[in-house]
Amino acid sequence: MAKLFYEDILVDEITTNRSMTVDEVLELIDFDEQKFIRDNGFDDIDYNDFKLVY
Repeated sequence: MAKLFYEDILVDEITTNRSMTVDEVLELIDFDEQKFIRDNGFDDIDYNDFKLVY
């Protein structure tokens, strides 16, 4: 199981049996950047602030 966070916000959890990059996970979950920005009241996001926790 891996958890994808943006800063301290849990974006999604996935089950995987291998290491993945943040980009791979974002693609796998069909991440909608504009919806995430609206839902969380951000002006913009920095992709460097995403992290995966296994």
